[in-house]
Amino acid sequence: MDPCMNLNMRKANRVLNSIYDRHLQSCGLKGGQFSMLKIISSRKKTTNSELQDVMLIDQTTLSRNLKPLIRDGYIEVTQGEDLRMKILSLSSEGEELYLRANKCWQNAQKEVKKRLGAESAEQVIEISRLVASLKT
Repeated sequence: MDPCMNLNMRKANRVLNSIYDRHLQSCGLKGGQFSMLKIISSRKKTTNSELQDVMLIDQTTLSRNLKPLIRDGYIEVTQGEDLRMKILSLSSEGEELYLRANKCWQNAQKEVKKRLGAESAEQVIEISRLVASLKT
């Protein structure tokens, strides 16, 4: 029987998510929320649409993950020139949370690299990039 790439990628993703979520738990974040903070921090300001494009997620998933970060004051939302556009940036509390969570994320990275081995970890990144490039 031909192995299903989709099933295997989904299983691998669940394992990776559980490792990163475990490390980020002390900061009260999930991996997807940390990724949002990381992207917003690196860009300083971004829009919902840009965040969706970078993360390759739909609006519903984006909103579900953003809502608690906005509610808790970690992400500030301002109106763009176009009334439909919202500009996202980290508040000072959001920057502090990101810096704290980044240490947890680095520990998760170290764990995964150690358990996989450096070469396999690099292969995972490369294969993930290749798969993500299939987006239509």
